[in-house]
Amino acid sequence: MKIDDAIKDMKYLLDRGYKKRTALNFVANHYRLNEKDRNFLRRYVFSEDDIKEHESKLIPISRIRGREVVIDGYNVLVTVEAILKKRDLVYGMDGFLRDSSGAYSKYKFDKNTKIAIKEIIRTLKNYKPKYVLFIFDSQISRSGELASYVRKKLREFDVNGTAKTSRCADSEIIRLNRITMTTDSIIIKKVNKVVDICSEIHKEKNKFLL
Repeated sequence: MKIDDAIKDMKYLLDRGYKKRTALNFVANHYRLNEKDRNFLRRYVFSEDDIKEHESKLIPISRIRGREVVIDGYNVLVTVEAILKKRDLVYGMDGFLRDSSGAYSKYKFDKNTKIAIKEIIRTLKNYKPKYVLFIFDSQISRSGELASYVRKKLREFDVNGTAKTSRCADSEIIRLNRITMTTDSIIIKKVNKVVDICSEIHKEKNKFLL
């Protein structure tokens, strides 16, 4: 299959120092891949150096007990919604679970959002962090309303924390450099410790199917 060949070729280029966008565009154009396959490659294929770096920063969710946690709001939310809808999920070569649909830029706050938020906060409550901070990109529609809803649910679940919007969400998350919940490779590269809460929720939802 051409997607298998595309994976091998992209991995080869990344391991030889090509930037991800360059490698992805070259391979996707060569194999005439559609947008869905491009999104899959972007979230699945990593260089060996990136795989080792990401794995070295990944810690178990149990380590958040009594600690301050920063959550990459839309990154986590989109992936948890994908888990609940059973759509377009991939475990990357680096071991992180990602949504491969490219839904981030088209995100809409709806009933599925509320279900996913409850699932995230319920999981957080189980592991008793000291404080949690959700950060949402303010440039996405209804981010302020979403942050307000998260604050309300944190109070209802008795989880200490808050939610806010930011014009530079990624930069703020990196600057805070707490235990970070994200699967964004740019953020993973810049912070010290990362938890894949999406993977934890995915395993919990599927444990009775094993």
